[in-house]
Amino acid sequence: MIETIVDDVRLLMSKDKSGHGFEHIERVLHLARKLAEKENVDIEVVELAALLHDCDDYKLVGEDKAKELLNTKRIMENNQVSLETQEKVLKIIRSMGYSKSLQGIRPTSLEGKIVSDADMLDAIGACGIVRCMQFAIERCNQYNAPVFEKDVWPKPDMSVVEYRSYNRRNDNFINHFFEKLLKIKNIMLTPMGKKEAKKRHQIMVDFLYNFFEEQELEDWKNYLKDYENKNSKTS
Repeated sequence: MIETIVDDVRLLMSKDKSGHGFEHIERVLHLARKLAEKENVDIEVVELAALLHDCDDYKLVGEDKAKELLNTKRIMENNQVSLETQEKVLKIIRSMGYSKSLQGIRPTSLEGKIVSDADMLDAIGACGIVRCMQFAIERCNQYNAPVFEKDVWPKPDMSVVEYRSYNRRNDNFINHFFEKLLKIKNIMLTPMGKKEAKKRHQIMVDFLYNFFEEQELEDWKNYLKDYENKNSKTS
């Protein structure tokens, strides 16, 4: 069943260019399995939630359709997933995502925490940097917006409404690190997830420091330093 669902998800996500495509799904599935290795969990629920978590993402299908989870439901029903398992998977997916965390909505089951951490981990580190650039380029083409503007500073304390406003002026590649990615380390839910997040967080910090160093942006280097000092006190 899992292999058939893998094929269904691969087909559904094949045209994505925003960094939420099937390569992301595969990495999340691998990370979720790794985080679940030594835990007493329903591995089928973990695998299904990891595979299906982005099939109805609001960034891909829009706000209204995202609430219905139609793609997720269709794939599970077509593959004869039990109703009990379907409900567990849907509950996890409804509680996942950074914008949900801004509203205080987080997974409560261990299976949900594992899949959420796996998804968050793929947003940071080296792969996270590549995904962020993919999404930035897609947005540049859509809104004719720059990848980075040195005079447009981040808004690190955005509300969920601001965060979901895609065409805002300061939504660019570098600012996204300060507005989301550098915060992920502090919202992980499992011990293994927290450990891996610290390593990946440092990769992003090193990248940003060198990016600013190469462009001789002393103000941005100082901003990064101040941001990290403040962030470390809340971790």
